[in-house]
Amino acid sequence: MRGSEKLPLLIISKSAKPHCFNNSKKLPVEYAANKKAWMTNDIFISWLQKLDRKFLLQGRSVAMIVDNCSAYSSVDNLKAIKLVFLPPNTTSI
Repeated sequence: MRGSEKLPLLIISKSAKPHCFNNSKKLPVEYAANKKAWMTNDIFISWLQKLDRKFLLQGRSVAMIVDNCSAYSSVDNLKAIKLVFLPPNTTSI
């Protein structure tokens, strides 16, 4: 892989079971919900751990560049993913 893989879209909504996603298990998306429809640390960790297991089973090592959003804290015990955090105020560069 050369940086061109497209991961399933992660959709975050306010509703735990929205009507528009009745058959969400069949869609090529990941779905999460919380009161404000924001990326939270819990959602981020859950999503990352799932990806880490996938990449580990495929025998891959991945570097993921993330900004300094407070939801993106360090995640312990990742075996296949290395998080690279951008310095503050550099997201738009």
